[in-house]
Amino acid sequence: MGLFRRRVNRVADPRPAITQFWSWWAGHRGDVVKAVDEHRIDDALRMLQEPVTTIDARLNWEITGGRDKKFGLVVSGAGELDLRSVAERWVLAAPDDPEVEFISSRRRDPEFLASGVQKVDDYDFAMSELVAGVRADASAGKVHVVVHHPLFTLIDHDHRLHVAFLGLDAALGEEGVQRWIGSIEVSVDLPIDAIQLGSLYDVVEQLRAPGGGEWAAMEGRGPRGPVFAIVRRAASRYTHPLVDTHVAVVLGYDAEGNGMPADTSISAEVEELESTIMAAFGGDGPHAVHVGHITGGGHVVAHFYVDGLEVQPEVARPLLDTWSRGKATLATAHDPGWEHVAAFMG
Repeated sequence: MGLFRRRVNRVADPRPAITQFWSWWAGHRGDVVKAVDEHRIDDALRMLQEPVTTIDARLNWEITGGRDKKFGLVVSGAGELDLRSVAERWVLAAPDDPEVEFISSRRRDPEFLASGVQKVDDYDFAMSELVAGVRADASAGKVHVVVHHPLFTLIDHDHRLHVAFLGLDAALGEEGVQRWIGSIEVSVDLPIDAIQLGSLYDVVEQLRAPGGGEWAAMEGRGPRGPVFAIVRRAASRYTHPLVDTHVAVVLGYDAEGNGMPADTSISAEVEELESTIMAAFGGDGPHAVHVGHITGGGHVVAHFYVDGLEVQPEVARPLLDTWSRGKATLATAHDPGWEHVAAFMG
């Protein structure tokens, strides 16, 4: 597996604008809360427009019901992966507020899907009338959908897509749509074997990895012979939206003829070094994650992801001197889509 792929540009550092937003909030929080209390939601949203768009003009924002507080303020990336990380930074920097819940992505909302009405292009769309033709691709871990509503004949394609995404977000939550939905089409015709959009959650549940723990062992064959992988199955770019920089630590060893280690006891040394590297990265959390390692072909490749704005991958380089089994190297690349590990992470 190559350690470098096509370059993906890093977005501008949003942290100064996020700090500016929370400074604005400290001075205007009372005005926003009052507007919500008086059911002047549009006024509250207008107040928020400038401070939110200063962070990034592509962000979405909305007022929603809170789970444990008076209301929720959602600042969302609207399905854009680079914006998902921006929204996550925004919520991590939020103050503790007794009345307002700060949320970085739209949550699943079965109640809205069952009884909500959304006005789009001057038409009232009952969310309960949304249905979908569904094709599950278990090998890719994706569900492809064709969404239909009886009023789609009255609006153009862009508005149909808008309604479809409203329904999908309500059915699965924004992160669920990113993780599980593949192709999305809209149709003025009722798909064959269509299901209620609310049932899409049950379809996705069938695709989730079966139980068996956070880590999984996998065996396969590479160009140099057999390979053995230990993979953190619970980790993904969806669970760790801030970690956008891939760090590969390549550890050489004395190999048998098939490329596997001549001394199988090196596994304990690999795990010890991985733990030391993670400690140097600040420990497991939103800014760093160890996703596994692959053994074969005369080397172990340990894969990590870190937040490139908060963690310097080079802090791990001096630690490689402790590896006595062979040559040890480190390579990094900006990789917000986790392309470097897609082949074995699924």
